Amino acid sequence: MHKLTDFLASVYFGMATPLVLADTLASKAAAFKAPQEVIVHDLPLDKDGDGISTEEPFLSRDGKFLFFNSGESENHKDLHYAKLQDERWVYQAEMGPGVNTPDDVEGNPTLDSAGNFYFVDSKFPHMIRGGTFHSVTGELSDLYEVQEVPKKEVQLFRQQIFGNMGVEVSADGDLLFFDRAAWQLRLIALGQIFASDIYFLERKAGRWAYDEAKAKRIMAAINTDDCEYAESLSTDTLEIFFTRLDPRNIKPGNVRSKIMYSSRNAITEPFPKPVAIPAIGESDFVEAPSISADGQALYYHKLVRQGTFRIFKVSRKAY
Repeated sequence: MHKLTDFLASVYFGMATPLVLADTLASKAAAFKAPQEVIVHDLPLDKDGDGISTEEPFLSRDGKFLFFNSGESENHKDLHYAKLQDERWVYQAEMGPGVNTPDDVEGNPTLDSAGNFYFVDSKFPHMIRGGTFHSVTGELSDLYEVQEVPKKEVQLFRQQIFGNMGVEVSADGDLLFFDRAAWQLRLIALGQIFASDIYFLERKAGRWAYDEAKAKRIMAAINTDDCEYAESLSTDTLEIFFTRLDPRNIKPGNVRSKIMYSSRNAITEPFPKPVAIPAIGESDFVEAPSISADGQALYYHKLVRQGTFRIFKVSRKAY
């Protein structure tokens, strides 16, 4: 009788736990409130005389720097940064030296607590580079290509290209998440994205290592037939925020996406099925969340007019 009771209890609680967890996730996601634009003062002007587009924000772990990329075109983006001065974000300069180029994508900046800086660079075979950020000068040094991620792969016969379009390093520098994406080709020009999944490297004995089977297991509930990309990790790596885009929602003048959220109890656990953050909504083109070190502010970008994104944030109380 005890065995039957134990069996029934295990079935009941085994079914109930995910429901409780989903409830908890929904409650945590709903804690973010009050979307507001994040103003970056003294931006350089674009060709129309407006401040350049501000995209893919990353808030440094000490809260003093805001990194982002501009968006001259889909295939040309440059890295920039702003500094917090008197509670205002003030534009400083392009990232450099030797970072931005006229005809490539340099974007999706991320930084760990020790100053290790990573970004996407489309002109390199593995499409992700690393270096050291110097907070006093604002410069990057010791740049190198991260060769442990899969390389860019072009399939001309199928008119498809596979590559990496996102990167996020954990605060402790031991995990490096990246987005493996696929685009249609138009002869040799880049076309529409049709797939993207989030995976990660782990630092072992001072080097990056890619265990694809482990990454797929941890991210199984995150990755779907939609495009998942541009992720951000909480300081303890237990929370993840990311963009989800259904390729069917990519329509001229009306792209819709959402910022998703999931949370786990330990870094060895897979992330459970995520939920959307209601305050951000699902009717705009929103991407690239970045959570502050204290977990209270979530930055992201939103399309405000054709060709121009602006940085926004939602906030929650200390938890």
